[in-house]
Amino acid sequence: MAKIDKIKEFIGFLKAVFITAIIIMSSLIAYLYNKTIDDNYLVLFAIITDLIIVVLLFKKIIKEINLLEEL
Repeated sequence: MAKIDKIKEFIGFLKAVFITAIIIMSSLIAYLYNKTIDDNYLVLFAIITDLIIVVLLFKKIIKEINLLEEL
């Protein structure tokens, strides 16, 4: 497989993981909104962790797209 094809496949994989992380974060926010028990700190920690993962994935996707642009 050519290097361009490998990078395209990697970008596709990263986009799938990115969308999954967004969906998980959305469900955690909805869960937090409907929750009335005092376990909110654990859910907030999970949301913040997921947000960091989303930002890092976004940066990696942009880096790979720029790498693809150079080829």
